[in-house]
Amino acid sequence: MSIRLFALLFIAPAVHAGETRELRYDWLTQGEPSGSLVTRIGEDGQRHSSFEFSDRGRGPKIEEHIQLDAAGLPVAITVEGRTYMGASVQEEFKRDGATAQWTSTLDSGRQQPEGPVFYAAAEGTPDQTALLARALLRAKDQRLDLLPAGEARIEALQSHTFQVKGQPVRATLHAISGLGFTPDFIWLDDNNELFALSYGWMGLAPEGATGVFKEAGRLQDDAEAAWLRRRAEELTQSMPGRWCLLGARWLDVDAGELNAASNILVSDGVIEAVGTPAKVDCAGLASIDAGGRVVLPGLWDMHVHAGADDGLLHIANGVTGVRDLGNDHEVVMGLAKDFASGELVGPRLQRSGFIDKKSPYTAPTGAPVDTLEQALEQIDAYAAQGYPQIKIYSSIPPEWVSPIAKRIHGHGMRLSGHIPAFMTAEEAVRQGFDEIQHVNMLFLNFLADEETDTRTPARFLKVAEKGGSLDLDSTQVRDFIALLKERDVVVDPTVAIFDNMFRHRSGELSPILAKVVDHLPPSVQRAARTGRLAIDDENAARYAAAADAQLGMIRRLHDAGVRLVPGTDAVVGFTLHHELELYARAGIPNAEVIRLATSSAADIADTGVKVGRIAPGQAADLLVVDGDPLQDISALRRGVLVVRGDRVHRPDAIFRSLGIKPFVEAIP
Repeated sequence: MSIRLFALLFIAPAVHAGETRELRYDWLTQGEPSGSLVTRIGEDGQRHSSFEFSDRGRGPKIEEHIQLDAAGLPVAITVEGRTYMGASVQEEFKRDGATAQWTSTLDSGRQQPEGPVFYAAAEGTPDQTALLARALLRAKDQRLDLLPAGEARIEALQSHTFQVKGQPVRATLHAISGLGFTPDFIWLDDNNELFALSYGWMGLAPEGATGVFKEAGRLQDDAEAAWLRRRAEELTQSMPGRWCLLGARWLDVDAGELNAASNILVSDGVIEAVGTPAKVDCAGLASIDAGGRVVLPGLWDMHVHAGADDGLLHIANGVTGVRDLGNDHEVVMGLAKDFASGELVGPRLQRSGFIDKKSPYTAPTGAPVDTLEQALEQIDAYAAQGYPQIKIYSSIPPEWVSPIAKRIHGHGMRLSGHIPAFMTAEEAVRQGFDEIQHVNMLFLNFLADEETDTRTPARFLKVAEKGGSLDLDSTQVRDFIALLKERDVVVDPTVAIFDNMFRHRSGELSPILAKVVDHLPPSVQRAARTGRLAIDDENAARYAAAADAQLGMIRRLHDAGVRLVPGTDAVVGFTLHHELELYARAGIPNAEVIRLATSSAADIADTGVKVGRIAPGQAADLLVVDGDPLQDISALRRGVLVVRGDRVHRPDAIFRSLGIKPFVEAIP
C-alpha cells in the first residue's frame, strides 16, 4: 500500500470531491488472509466493490456497483456473482424520482416510498453494510426504512485506537439493529468508511493489518456480551429454592406415554417429585400453572458451533441442551460458564474437542496440526481438560485414524467426525469411529471414488447428483447399516441442512424456515429465499431425489436400531424443529422422535448431570407446549414456557426481543 493511500484511508484527511480512491481489505480466516474486499470510489462518487474469499473450496464472489445520491442513499445498485455455496447472484435496484424498483434471483418489486429509504441488497458486499451505517448516522433519529421491507437503527458503542502498520487509527464500533435477530456490528473509521468486521473466526481488516482483526473481535465480543447480559436480566425469571409447575400433562419420553395432569415439584433446579395434586402438595409454594398443557424434557441439539448470541434462540425454541462439535477452547468454556450461571440466556452445553490437519481445506476452528504426534498430544490435552469426545475433520490422513482412535479410547473418550478424505465410512468405523457426523458421509461410502476429494464441495455435489440413484435396499447398504448397529456407531445426520441444500432453489422459501417465515424480521424473510447450490431445471429433480433418499436412509437406520442424534449445524432452534419434522416424515413415530431429541440425546451427551427425563432426581430442564407433539410433531414450535434448572423463560418475550412474532402467548 502506498504512503499516499495509507494516509488517505487511515490518517483521515479531508477528501476532496472528484478524487478517485481505493479501499483495500483482507478477508481473514483464523487470522490468515483467505480473500479480499476492494472498493473503488470514482470521481463521480460511484462505488465498485469486488469481494471474494475461499473457505474449504467454498466462498462467495461478488461484484457490486452502487450510485449514491447527495444524502448517501443508493439510487442504483447492481450485484452479480455467486453465493457462498455457488448459487447465482443477479440483482438490480434503481430509484428514479419517487419510484423504486428492483429485481433479483430472490424477488422483484416496485414501490413509491415516502421519505428516505435504503435498499438492502440480498447479496451485497461488506461495503454496502458500511454505506448503510453511514446513512443511518446521518438519518433523523438514526433510523431508516429499508427496501424491500423493515427498518434499521444504529447505535455507536465505543471508540478505540488501533495500530495499523505503526500508525494510530481511531475507529468506532457500531451496532445496527433490524437486519437480523441480534445486532450486526461494524467498525467505521473517522471518515465513517469501513474499518473492520468480525464474525468469530472470520472477518475483514485493512489490507496487511491482520493484527487488527483479533483486537477488534475481542472488543466486539465484549460489547455483544454486554448486550446479551442486558437481555438475560430482562428475560429471566429466577425461581425460589422450591416451587411447583401445576397441572402439567407430562410426557414419559422413554415410554412414549402422556400422563394425566400432575404437579412437578422443583428444588434447587432439580425435580423433587412428580404426581397428582393429592400426592405432590404445593400449598404455600411459588407456582406456575401449566393449565393442562403438555410438558416434556427440554430438547437437545447435538450439533452446534456455539456462539453467545445463539442462546436466546435456543431457549425460545425449547432447546435446553446442546453439544458443541467444534470451537475454540476458551470460547466454549466461557459460554458453558455463562450459560450455566445465567449470566447469559442459554442451554446446558457439552463440549467436543476438534482436530484437523493443516491443508488448504482446514476447518476454520481449533488449532490444526501438522503431524500425527501433534494430533496425539492434542488428544492428551483435551483429555486433561475433561472433554468426553473428540471430532476429527476431513483433512486428517486416513492412516492416522487408527492411532487416533486408540489414543482417544485409551482416555475413555469417544471419536466422531467427518470421514477423512479418500477414506470410506466403513473403513472409519472398522478403525474406531464411535459416531459419524452428517448423513452425506454415509452416502459417500457408496458414491465416492478414488478421485473424490471430500474436503471440497464434492462431498455435497456428489451426493446431490447421485444420491437419488443409490439402492437403499441393496445388500451393500444393508450390510453397512448392520455394521453400524453391530459397532453401536451413533449417526448425527443433520438431514435438515442437506434437505434444504438439495431442494432450495433461489427465489423459493427455505424448507427450514418455510413454516415460520411470516414470524421473522423482514430482512430475515428475504434472506430465507437465498438458495445454496446452483439448482436449475436440469438438475432440480435429481437433487430432490437425493433429498428423498436421505430420508429413506434415516428410516432404515432407525429401523435397524442405529442410534440417531438430532443436530442442526445451521440456524439454531428453527432448524432443530425441522430436523425432527423430517424424522417424522421419514416414518419414525412422533414418540420416538421426541425420545431421540430428549433422553437419548442427553444420555449420549453425558454431561455428568441427570437430565433428559421428567422424574425425581433429574435436572428441571422442561418445555411446556401448547398442543400434543405425540399427535403433531410441529407442536414443539409452540412453546409457552421453558425451564432451565432454577430459571424460567417465556418464549414469547424472547422472540419479541429478537424481532420475531411469537407463535403462541406464554403462560402468564
